[in-house]
Amino acid sequence: MKTTRSRRNRRGFTIIELSLVLVIIGILASLAVYTYKRFADKARMTQARTTLMHLQKTETIYFTEHEQYSDNLVLLDFDPTKYNYYVISVVLDNTGLNYTGTATGVDAMQGDRWTIRREGDPLQDNTSTFR
Repeated sequence: MKTTRSRRNRRGFTIIELSLVLVIIGILASLAVYTYKRFADKARMTQARTTLMHLQKTETIYFTEHEQYSDNLVLLDFDPTKYNYYVISVVLDNTGLNYTGTATGVDAMQGDRWTIRREGDPLQDNTSTFR
């Protein structure tokens, strides 16, 4: 009888209570990591949109001076090396009066792709894994 009485007077947590708390903490931590990753990806996508808008402006300036667009980023005075999550490329139509700029994701943004035309806004590819 004395042994059951001493158990009731003990203070502390059981192993089940501790396990339950650890499981809840693990679930909350995994949700936090997932949410953080989504916010970081959205911030990186902003780099693609900003880069393509900058490309559109430099192409417009080049067009006013040369009456055609260029697919040479060096001639556009466009520095693609400072964008570490996207590779920028330009494809001209056969007359040089229209272009398509493309930002293709690399490293953490592998699988993401954005395009822009001379008259439009940046558009994300429908097959992107970051939609």
